[in-house]
Parts: sequence; structure tokens; C-alpha cells
Amino acid sequence: MFNTIATAGKTIYDIAQGTSKLETKQQLMEVYDILMNLKREASELEDQNHDLKEKLRFKSDDFEFKNPFWFDKGHPDRALCPKCFSKQIVAPVAAPYDNGHGVWRRCLSCDTTIEESRPRRYDPGPDGGFGGGSGNWMR
Repeated sequence: MFNTIATAGKTIYDIAQGTSKLETKQQLMEVYDILMNLKREASELEDQNHDLKEKLRFKSDDFEFKNPFWFDKGHPDRALCPKCFSKQIVAPVAAPYDNGHGVWRRCLSCDTTIEESRPRRYDPGPDGGFGGGSGNWMR
């Protein structure tokens, strides 16, 4: 539709430039102005349509949440940044890395660091980690 309007506008403009009758030229230029307004409105409608489709996409079943990340069902191996996702931006996170205090991932878009998991803590159990459970470990 956008291209059709642009082509029609160019044709009208060319015809107006080729005529010598002032009244005809003025009428053609009025039609040309109307077409250019329609072209602008069509462009705005296309932008709005795109935005609405994106909003619907985030409300669809295309994504699933597995704490703490979102995943695109079409790419279940790619974790998405929860901060960016809340702003309706699909942004992948980097591979996990362990810094000794937990496993983390960094967003490749906003650079936010997200904790994926905490390190496991050693639990010595009721016997203090020495086995036997009797407390007589020196015998």
C-alpha cells in the first residue's frame, strides 16, 4: 500500500509538471498533497502494527519462564535476560561462568549480571563430617 501511494504520487507530480494549465496543475498538486498525507499515515499505521505484533508476541505462548530466565520456545537452549524481557526486548545472555560465589550469566544487550545458581554449601551433618556419628572418633 505504501509503495502504491508513493508511485501514484510521483505520477501525479510528473503530470502536474508537464501541464501548462494553471487550474489543472493546482488540482493535481492538491491530489498530490493528499496522497503524501496518506503515505505518511500508512507509514505510521505500519509502525503501530509492528509494535502491536511485538506486544502480542510477548503475551503469547512463544516464551516460557524457568527461574531466573525466560526462554524462547523456538530456541530452548538460549536463555534470555529477565530485565530486558520485562521491557519487551529479546536479549540473550552469555554462557554461564562460575566465580566461586555462584554461577552467573551476563546479558549481551544491557550488560546486567544474573545469578543462575548459588554454590552448594558443605553440610557436615550431625557427626561433624567425621562419620560414625558416635562422637568417639578418637578411639
